[in-house]
Amino acid sequence: MEKMKTFFVALMVIGYFSYIFGNIGDKDISCSYYQKKTVQQKHICSIRVSPICASNNVTYSNSCMYCFAKIALEFTLSVRHLGKCQKFKKS
Repeated sequence: MEKMKTFFVALMVIGYFSYIFGNIGDKDISCSYYQKKTVQQKHICSIRVSPICASNNVTYSNSCMYCFAKIALEFTLSVRHLGKCQKFKKS
């Protein structure tokens, strides 16, 4: 039972620090890896979901998808925040 408590406390602490230090805020994501010619030719992203809301109000499923879009849009994108973008209702 004690091991189980320790495991869950450790899991909570890891989650807390991942949330605190994983929040990039106003910083942008480095896309230098995705600018390599070999990576550009393959154009393959993982299925890992870690949503990013960009300055164009589009939610990209992960940093790879965001970087390929940023490169295609000639580096005009920036990160608005981590997570899904809010959709605004048209009046």
